[in-house]
Amino acid sequence: MSRSVSRVSAPGRGADLVVVSVSAPAERAPAGRGPVVVVTANLHGDECTGTGAVLRLIPILEAQLLSGTVHLYPSLNPDGLERRVRRFPEDDQDLNRLFPGDPSGAPGERLAHAAWTDLTARRPDLVVDLHADAPGAVPYALLDRAVSLQGEARVRLEAEAARLAVATGLTVIREYPDDRYLRFRLDRSLSGAALNRLSVPTVTIEAGPRLVLDADAVDVTVRAVLGMLSAIGMLAAAPPPAVTPMPGGPWRRESGPRASAKGVLVPRVGPGVLLDKGAVVAEIRSLAGLLLQEVVAEAPGFVLAPAERAYVVAGVPICTWAMAEHP
Repeated sequence: MSRSVSRVSAPGRGADLVVVSVSAPAERAPAGRGPVVVVTANLHGDECTGTGAVLRLIPILEAQLLSGTVHLYPSLNPDGLERRVRRFPEDDQDLNRLFPGDPSGAPGERLAHAAWTDLTARRPDLVVDLHADAPGAVPYALLDRAVSLQGEARVRLEAEAARLAVATGLTVIREYPDDRYLRFRLDRSLSGAALNRLSVPTVTIEAGPRLVLDADAVDVTVRAVLGMLSAIGMLAAAPPPAVTPMPGGPWRRESGPRASAKGVLVPRVGPGVLLDKGAVVAEIRSLAGLLLQEVVAEAPGFVLAPAERAYVVAGVPICTWAMAEHP
């Protein structure tokens, strides 16, 4: 058996974190340590696609892993998973803005520190974090910014992360530009902290709706992870991608156009439809049916994920937008 299970406890909380480690057996593995990959899931308790993907990956890796070790964390927020909430229930913090955590801080910071300490002790060569976006969103591989590095070191690390993101078969999306990346504390997300503090490539997978295990989203995520493992020589071959990536790019994440009126949000186009600047993305209508606003694209691109709301007020983004990132 090439599978082992360990647990990580954090002071002041109930449920331990479960870690399932799968190593290539000696008869399959070449000499040497081989790559070490960490796959984390369910940092946001309502985003359960990654949990389902990890459970499906375990037997696949046991049967197919040719080299190295994959450490899988099925849930980094088991209390949130149980209660069906995004944030850490004990102190209502977003765990994905707390890394590397604080052993003497608030409960969420202590949990983040315990997870981080365990993760870093495994000396990963790649960190993959699994999330879920809005229903109907384009499945995508999200790339962090190596803001802690400069020059050639940053170029090399971001290029390797991009190479692995392409191997997922998904549309590759880069994070917000550096200034907003730091302002939104994305360098303290799990993937952002690993990229910037450990200088290892990281990729975040966003697929599927929240709160339920959608079979198609789980399949997309499993294939994306296997594609990356194949790209670093841990598998003989990866299954073909489950979706077709958006043409063009490189793309980056951007807040979508915003409502200037209050009313019912009526989408005019779905996610993944390429639009020119000025194209109508959605309408805002009154409950009497009056057209209050046509919300138009502010730059060429496409809806990456629709807003999870049917009623908006002025100033609210009506979607997450993907736009071309120019040098």
